[in-house]
Amino acid sequence: MRNKPRSLWRLTLLSALIAGFAGCHHAAPTPVVAVESAGTVKFTEVAAKVGIDFHHENGAHGKKNMPETVGSGVAFLDYDNDGWQDILIVNGTNWPGDPPKHTTLHLYHNNGNGTFTDVTKQSGLGIEVYGMGVAVGDYDNDGYEDVFITAIGANHLFHNNGNGTFTDVTSNAGVAGVPVSNTPLKWKWSSSAAWFDYDNDGKLDLLVCQYVKWSPELNQWCGHNGVRGYCPPNTFEGTHLTLYHNDGNGKFRDVTREMGLMDISPGKSFGIAMADFNGDGWLDIAITNDTWANFLLINEKGKHFSEKGVESGIATGEAGHYRAGMGIDTADIRNTGKFALMIGNFADEGLSLFEKEASAPNDLLLFSDTSHQAGLAEPSLTYLTFGLFFFDYDLDGWQDAVTADGHVDDIVGTYNSMVTFKERPMLFHNEHNGTFKEVGLACDLTDKLVARGAACGDFDNDGDLDIAMVDNGGQFRLFRNDRSNSNHWIRFRTEGIRSNRDGVGALIRVTANGTVQSQYVHSAGSFLSESQRQPTFGLAVADVAQHVEVVWPSGTIDKCDNVRADRQYVITEGQGFKPDPRTPFYERKTK
Repeated sequence: MRNKPRSLWRLTLLSALIAGFAGCHHAAPTPVVAVESAGTVKFTEVAAKVGIDFHHENGAHGKKNMPETVGSGVAFLDYDNDGWQDILIVNGTNWPGDPPKHTTLHLYHNNGNGTFTDVTKQSGLGIEVYGMGVAVGDYDNDGYEDVFITAIGANHLFHNNGNGTFTDVTSNAGVAGVPVSNTPLKWKWSSSAAWFDYDNDGKLDLLVCQYVKWSPELNQWCGHNGVRGYCPPNTFEGTHLTLYHNDGNGKFRDVTREMGLMDISPGKSFGIAMADFNGDGWLDIAITNDTWANFLLINEKGKHFSEKGVESGIATGEAGHYRAGMGIDTADIRNTGKFALMIGNFADEGLSLFEKEASAPNDLLLFSDTSHQAGLAEPSLTYLTFGLFFFDYDLDGWQDAVTADGHVDDIVGTYNSMVTFKERPMLFHNEHNGTFKEVGLACDLTDKLVARGAACGDFDNDGDLDIAMVDNGGQFRLFRNDRSNSNHWIRFRTEGIRSNRDGVGALIRVTANGTVQSQYVHSAGSFLSESQRQPTFGLAVADVAQHVEVVWPSGTIDKCDNVRADRQYVITEGQGFKPDPRTPFYERKTK
């Protein structure tokens, strides 16, 4: 699918605005018909072609410092509000004492014509830092997306000035994370982060995962058969999560202890996924831990978090052993309103898929690992998965999944003949019956990478979702979704009034083709990365969504019937739906 020239989409935009500016954008309802076959979908690697020439630096020079294995993240964001998804890539750097090599974060502006321009220098984001993760969120509700970067050492918060530039406000905001109270831990290792409004006060708060207590001085000799390799996680101590409350006026307060997160045993935390898992109207948090029990943090009405990982069943694998939890995401994979969790694990462990029992009430926190029954475990056994996320890549109305894979040990081939250092991405098609089929090779995802951060976003505004991946120590990849079916889609941008401006935590339900799909507007998911904030729903052959409902964090509900497909809508809390003036609208294209 290719995007129209801007001159053409502006005319289409104008006509759409005139036709549907006020309230719901209605169309004649269509009868429910059989879902069209997904058809052929190919992913084409286009990073260099579109102007993104990014090489990740992990600082590896033979010392086998553990952070070199982890890589960094990537984010889709529209930092200038022009309706086109830009791309921010996190980078590492060299270690003290090694030859200097100037490396920075990189921000690529989407030109709206299928190309990108590197605007790092003029944006103010060109800092040199051993970066890990990125979280995107409008923390001051001014309508522009701000950026938080996690790192080895101090983290960084960048305020979006609304003119294409960012200002580092870390010191004033109080979110650097170092120095750590009562310790000399200047090398604090933060991994994933997420914006969410845990107390529903209308301002985005910030959760930061910490991995292990590590510094170059604590690095040890590890290896196999006399060959030095990277140390496993159990070589180092775990540590606690950090939760910051947004107090307004650009200030944050560390509430980790008062919210009960210091009562949880230290973990080795890597990934974050959020949903209201018990249906009480408050966002809960699932956290992956590497060789430690995964956490399920239940939000007690914004007053306290209770850890329920063990009793819910997500803490360990089927045999009761800890797994090496990396990336994580959550989705309503059966279109039943029950959100499942997928977790990437180490080689020989396979993917985890935790689902609620179909007959269990929504408030019962009891999950079962269904990865074998779902067809995910066996294909993934020889893969080491970091990034992963759910998305409907063929727009058939069912959530599929992609994984970013690659081993941590560059000498793994010397002691395990079944596993390789570089691995291709896996793509799992949702078969509409609780099972998935691995179709990565058939869809041309053949590049072998040491992939880490991964995210999805529609960079060419053709309705289907494209894939970004960071290759640890290698070239960035952008896989364009070249879809050949005629499936329809619909997308929503949420604007909170009582709720946070981004609408993070809003639950959107779309009814079409006799099913009800559900997605949260969310931060985090995957690994160290952020996908496009606006949820995309595939509608298959339906050119109308019969019903759309949005439940906001404040409790406000907006509804609309017979909403035309192949458009992005803006939903303003309590004020309803209208075509999004930022984004081009595409009429159905004949295949």
